[in-house]
Amino acid sequence: MSSVSRILVAEDHAILLLDLVDQLGEHGYAVVPATTARSAAALLDRSIDAIVTDIEMPGDLTGLDLARYAARLRPDMPIVVVSGGVRPKPEDLPPNAVFLPKPYRLDDILAAMHRPARAHAA
Repeated sequence: MSSVSRILVAEDHAILLLDLVDQLGEHGYAVVPATTARSAAALLDRSIDAIVTDIEMPGDLTGLDLARYAARLRPDMPIVVVSGGVRPKPEDLPPNAVFLPKPYRLDDILAAMHRPARAHAA
């Protein structure tokens, strides 16, 4: 896996989004923010190295939909799925995705993005 430098963050709560953008920026990452899963999906391109997405998002797509879409486009891309209310089953997550409950620690997000890729989903 290539190094992670540009992270797409999909979060509909402005304060949480700004906080994570700031924290990741302080660690030297370029961050692309999105407030809906649909807008995040439109931002996915080869310059995005990893995704952090909340599950519960406004609109017709959830963060799990976004995570699955990203995994189909880029199976090796690290994906971190977060939620304060929804606890997905392992089979609900795409390959290489890690779930972290809110409130999460930045160190846990960074560790999830930099872990070795799994060969196949369970």
